[in-house]
This record gives sequence, C-alpha cells and structure tokens, in this order.
Amino acid sequence: MGQHERAVRTETAPAEPPPRNRARTALRAVLVLVILTVAGLVMRLPLDDFRYTTGLSGTPGTFTAAQCHTVGSGRSSSRTCTGTYVAAHGGFTDRTARVDGGRIERGKPVGMQRESDGSYVRPLTSGVLEDVAGAFGIAAVAAFLLLGVCVSSPRVVVEGDAPLRANPRRWRIALSVLLTLFIGGGVAGALAFAASFVIVLTGH
Repeated sequence: MGQHERAVRTETAPAEPPPRNRARTALRAVLVLVILTVAGLVMRLPLDDFRYTTGLSGTPGTFTAAQCHTVGSGRSSSRTCTGTYVAAHGGFTDRTARVDGGRIERGKPVGMQRESDGSYVRPLTSGVLEDVAGAFGIAAVAAFLLLGVCVSSPRVVVEGDAPLRANPRRWRIALSVLLTLFIGGGVAGALAFAASFVIVLTGH
C-alpha cells in the first residue's frame, strides 16, 4: 500500500521545466541585470552634471575670460575660453581656468561652478534641462529593452487584441510599470530637450 501511494505521488508530481526553458529563463535574468547595470552607470553622467548645473554641488564663483577661440565651423564648431576663476567668498583663484562651450564674452564675469575634478560648468537653465532630458531618455531606453525581455517570455500574452490584464498578475504589473516609464520618460525627455533647445536658440 505504501509503495502504491509513493508511486501515485511520483506520477502526480509537477514535471520540472525542460533544460531549454531553464536556460532561456537564466538568459533573460542575465539580460535584465546587464540592462539595469548599464543604465545605472550611464545614468550617472546626467545626474552628476545635474548637481553642478543646478548649483547643488561644486564651488560657486565667477569666471572672467581673457581669451576665446572657436574651433571648426557650423554645427561642428566648439568654443573655448581661458581666463581667471575666482571662488566665492575669497576661497581661491585659478588664473588658468578653461571653459568649453557657452556664450561667454571676454572681460565679462559670469557665474561658474567648479567641479570636483577641477573642470568648470556654467549653471544655466538650458544645461539643467539637457541633464533632465538625458536622464529621462536613458530611463525610456532601459524600459524599452526590459519590455523586450518581458515579451520574450512565453508566459506573456502580447499577440492579437489580448488585453494587458490577460497576463499573470506579476507580469501585468511589470508590463504596466515599464510601459509607463517608456512612454512617460520618452515624452518628458523630448519636452525637456525641446525646451533646452529653445532657450539656447533664443539666448534666454
């Protein structure tokens, strides 16, 4: 009798997923980790710059250009100015300061933030918007790639007119969050970039 019960239990036990399915699941998990890691590393660029363009980090002061020159022509041109940077409250003076880009007039002091690596950034609204656009853009791209990983799962229903609620609860939540982040991040990034472009174009 005991042997018969053990046999029945063995027959009714759920079958393990095939090795191919386990391999695909592991591959999707690795892809998710890679996407999140790369997105996190790239996201540091606009976020670090955001701290300086908003004046939250760095050493505030003024920069007075002694010389400016432009390299290249048209859209590929870049402008570099060298001069003197004086930290606020008499902290220190850098007489070999160099600032790339920006509309800086020679002899006219402008507000500037000194970064931890010794470079300089001008705290402008256009710069803040560019950083915001970059952050939202990175988030939208990461969400799009993660959506692709989710859709590759056989448990996700995306064919035909199947509604989102046709998927299991955890997949439904994941898809909803990623879709919102993808669409919202893309729209917000585009609007921030457009606003930054208008500000730079009009000089305000």
